[in-house]
Amino acid sequence: MADIGENIKLTKLTDNEKALLAEEAGLNLDSDLFDPRFDYVFKRIFTADDKRSKAALINFLNSVLRFEGDGIINDLIVISSEIPVDYREYKKAIFDVRVTIKNGEQAIVEMQVERNDDFRKRSQFIISKAYSTQEISGYAYSNLKKCYLVCVTNFTLFDNADNFSDYMFRNRKGEPLNDDMTIVFLELSKIEQLLSKSVDKLTDDECWAIFLRYASYKDKRDVLKKILIRKEGIQMAAQILESISKDKRERVAYEEALLAEMDAVSRQIYAEQQGIQRGIQQGTAKSDAKWTAVVAEKDAALANKDAALANRDAEIAKLQAELARLHNLHEPTA
Repeated sequence: MADIGENIKLTKLTDNEKALLAEEAGLNLDSDLFDPRFDYVFKRIFTADDKRSKAALINFLNSVLRFEGDGIINDLIVISSEIPVDYREYKKAIFDVRVTIKNGEQAIVEMQVERNDDFRKRSQFIISKAYSTQEISGYAYSNLKKCYLVCVTNFTLFDNADNFSDYMFRNRKGEPLNDDMTIVFLELSKIEQLLSKSVDKLTDDECWAIFLRYASYKDKRDVLKKILIRKEGIQMAAQILESISKDKRERVAYEEALLAEMDAVSRQIYAEQQGIQRGIQQGTAKSDAKWTAVVAEKDAALANKDAALANRDAEIAKLQAELARLHNLHEPTA
């Protein structure tokens, strides 16, 4: 991958804003190449009106879905990335890439940069909606086509060392219900160790993971060049990335998308800070009320003890007075 030139840089984002995006989203913004993990760039690479883009997407899907032999994808059609979720409210689920592949089956690709603790549930929601919104005539459920969801994340989802995992419906014995819905996760946060492997030992999905995470990093270009020599599909993706990174209009669009992302991150941070502040205030109020109640309870207990002691002192005084009276009665008179 050739260096484009130091004269092409982001002009609208300040250093502080770039640092914040790098910290919150893990993006590399100090590069001559766009970061392919960013939604805008990811979509441009795989859905551009360019035969290389289509070839790259076919290769990517065959690699991460691990299709082989007669099962490989030879062609695909990019379709609307929106699926209606609630017709009454006109809500929609919007994906990064959605295509039809062999025999009318669907494949959806999601690139998630920022951490989302609900992403596993979101993935189930996405594939369920894609599967359930298929048009079938006469309620012939046998006509439902398979759906595949590929989730590429820039953060860790599962507490294990595997950067690749796939899921289908299975029973407790591990026996599949069917293979109509498959979810694949590719965790880019776990691939650093792959850089030490020989390129000819890398699997196709590992090569794609390295490209997506490190394409914009100059210090990883030697490894990437070796991958590009061996992997034609990734080479085409790299050519598109280089082409759009050089284009001034694409750079303007990239900057605008980053600014929108910056706004979203800022709103999220502000909301979190407000939530923390409200929590502190509420916690302080609750704490004050709690301790006020505790002190009042202790004071009441002490008052009860004081009253009990006063009653006991009064009883003792009465007994002492009675003893004195009895003593006087039995005392002989002079």
